[in-house]
Amino acid sequence: MSTLALFVALGGVSYGAIKISGRQIKAHTITARNVRPNSLGGRQIKERSLGIVPGAREAALLDGHTAESLQVQCPAGTVPVDDTCIETQAHAPASFHSALLQCGGTEDLTPPGRRLPTYQELTMALTHQEITLAPGGELTSEVEASSAGQPLNVIYVTEALGGWGLTPDNAAGAKSYRCVADPLN
Repeated sequence: MSTLALFVALGGVSYGAIKISGRQIKAHTITARNVRPNSLGGRQIKERSLGIVPGAREAALLDGHTAESLQVQCPAGTVPVDDTCIETQAHAPASFHSALLQCGGTEDLTPPGRRLPTYQELTMALTHQEITLAPGGELTSEVEASSAGQPLNVIYVTEALGGWGLTPDNAAGAKSYRCVADPLN
């Protein structure tokens, strides 16, 4: 019995000798070698006190560009309207087909091509202070079928409040126009 009591007493002493509380440890005295893997977590570590890992300094960049420099913007000479960018200056009068080719960039093959605005996009653009309707109205991308053998009829905006008319797709129906571009970064 006394042997058992001695064994229990020594076991308790050795347990007490090994157990150390956090108050007994001085700051900055335990190295990574003294910590078991995965024994420290979010409760023990204040993440905001950690700096940027040297290998992750470029993690906030994309191919060297900041997030601000990659924001979607309208090209020069355009303003944002209805998720597109519309030119602030109207082009000289042209037929619908010629305006399509000019906006599409098919003459000089410079991508990305632009397009004519829809009726809604053009009327919304006319609410912007930078954009005024060209004299005689402006072409839209919307067309109506005409009788067989006749040119298409194109919807054009006749006034800033949304008035519209139809004009044929030929030299006689030439109207001013402006192109629409997609926002880019």
